Amino acid sequence: MVNIITILSTLAGMSAVMCAPTNSVPITVKNNCKSSVQLNQLTNEQSYGTTSDLAAGSSTTINVAPTWGGRIWAREGCSGSADCHSGAPASLAEFLMGGAAGKDYYDVSFVDGYNLPISISTNSGSEDGYECGAPACSGLPDCPKELQETDSDGKVIGCKSACSAFSTDEYCCTGTYGRGVCDANKYSLKVKAACPNVYTYANDDSTSMYACQSTGYTVTFCPA
Repeated sequence: MVNIITILSTLAGMSAVMCAPTNSVPITVKNNCKSSVQLNQLTNEQSYGTTSDLAAGSSTTINVAPTWGGRIWAREGCSGSADCHSGAPASLAEFLMGGAAGKDYYDVSFVDGYNLPISISTNSGSEDGYECGAPACSGLPDCPKELQETDSDGKVIGCKSACSAFSTDEYCCTGTYGRGVCDANKYSLKVKAACPNVYTYANDDSTSMYACQSTGYTVTFCPA
């Protein structure tokens, strides 16, 4: 006699396979923070992204195209259908899927500032330096007063980069301070000392860019 539980389990598995997006890359996002966060996702070259609420201790999976490029970030004290602090600094997980040599390229970026501890890890692949590595910043550096971003109540909601705060060529690596000339500054050096493998200023790619051919990725906010 055929076991009905076996049949139902088989059908459920087939249904999950049939409903799963094909030819996509899963990015699992975990919220290890003590409170819920507003999760934001933006595709490159688009003006508006998507938002959702992610409870403390929970996770969700975003399926993206194998050539997707974009960023993921989160904010505390927010909810709704739009980024409640649009323009304020945020810790970014940046991806470019299917880049050179068929690899995915990713980084944790504080180039415009930061607001939450964050990490990126691969679901497969052998870690070897910047090959399938895991950029992370689990302990944010202190934010100088002149870089602090506050809300209408005066609460600090993020720390701006020197470029975002002062908009000078020297800090933004523009104009006469282009590639090959612009170097780390006193603000980015402090961030780099605390979080050695994150992007801290525009020309920081040599110690901040990672590549991998993985079955998926995990972005964790407030990693241990």
